[in-house]
Amino acid sequence: MKNVAEFINTKSYRQALARLCRLADSPTPDGRRVLDDWERSHERSVHAIGGATERLVNEDAPVISDFELSKDPLLWLQVLDEYCYREIRSNSYLYNIRINDGYGLVYVLPINQKSGNAARRNQFGNISFWLKHHRVVPLTNPQGIPVDVAGVPKGYKDWVAQYLVGEIIRIAVVHFTDGIVPNILYKEPDHFVCDGISDENKRLATALEHIRQAKRQGAHILVMPELTITHALRVKIVAELERMNEGGDENHSMSIPFIVLGSFHEQVEDGWRNHAEAVLGLDGAHLFGCDKRKSVTFNNCKEGIECSPMPLTCLFAPLGLMAIAICKDLFEEEPAAVLASLPLDWLLVPSMSDNINPHKMSARTMHNKGGTIVAVANQEMLDGSDAIPGFVHYDKEPEPCKTGLTIVSIPKKESDLTLIVFN
Repeated sequence: MKNVAEFINTKSYRQALARLCRLADSPTPDGRRVLDDWERSHERSVHAIGGATERLVNEDAPVISDFELSKDPLLWLQVLDEYCYREIRSNSYLYNIRINDGYGLVYVLPINQKSGNAARRNQFGNISFWLKHHRVVPLTNPQGIPVDVAGVPKGYKDWVAQYLVGEIIRIAVVHFTDGIVPNILYKEPDHFVCDGISDENKRLATALEHIRQAKRQGAHILVMPELTITHALRVKIVAELERMNEGGDENHSMSIPFIVLGSFHEQVEDGWRNHAEAVLGLDGAHLFGCDKRKSVTFNNCKEGIECSPMPLTCLFAPLGLMAIAICKDLFEEEPAAVLASLPLDWLLVPSMSDNINPHKMSARTMHNKGGTIVAVANQEMLDGSDAIPGFVHYDKEPEPCKTGLTIVSIPKKESDLTLIVFN
């Protein structure tokens, strides 16, 4: 708490807010989180919040000690949340959205909270229950996986926002039934990668038709499965989106706001990776990407992904905070732990598996703890096994998906992230 007090007394309020959030999320010796103890000691007084806020603006007020902070840390978390929001609201922009809280770099993202009770704001044990105006995203973690935050590119924010007006968000989950399979390249001694698919032209036609059909049904997000869209196919799909936009028609037949173009193995400077990309359906503009970190085993061979150079990246969008995870990263070890620690609204998962029960269990846990909506687009494994489509998990049990294209309609989150100008 000493460092938090120093930040407050030197008027570094966002640093103090970030440090308190990091402390709240740290573990206790018995396996719980510090936040659990803070909740038990919290005064829950609106008057106390107002009085403490006045001390921040009163130049003659006494300094705040670490002992005082320790008596009720959640009170000061709420005070800092409110005060920092007032600063942002008065300026309408931030010069530096990424700060250092003394432990490492952190994004402090302001949100525009509408009335209502979104899931993440209605749960004790959830830091977002206490933060009305911000999301705090640490870029470093004990697992050693770097995190970053991307924004919607300049010039596209208005286009994206206009498609997200309304109370329903529709997610399109793809399962390919065109018979196209990945080509397996076995590497010595016992590793494999996929260096292509059996028919790129047919898969391209199927993928474009899925996008068109999803657009006709009003989809806002579309997710394709793992190991279905090669790098070459991704380039062709982006080129088609660019062509569709050439005439200036912003509502063309494939203009879905967020499209996750599956994932596939590709070679980069450090070796093979399993990589996914999200693009804007307007013209194929790049949004953010994701590298898989946990390999699968197939035919007694391990997936030969040798590197994952891209940080685990979140997208800061009008719809909320969004991320991509590929298959096992949703539920296995370090990647899953990092995902669970992030204040995500949406997690989009390209997958290839014959057993999606681990996906469902992790999706349920993430939603129950943080309100995250998880959409899994799954493709069966490479041995001709039975079709196992994906699902969407939100307030109810996982929404079952059929083969082909499934559209799931979800009541919109009642907390949208404010678009901030990055300077």
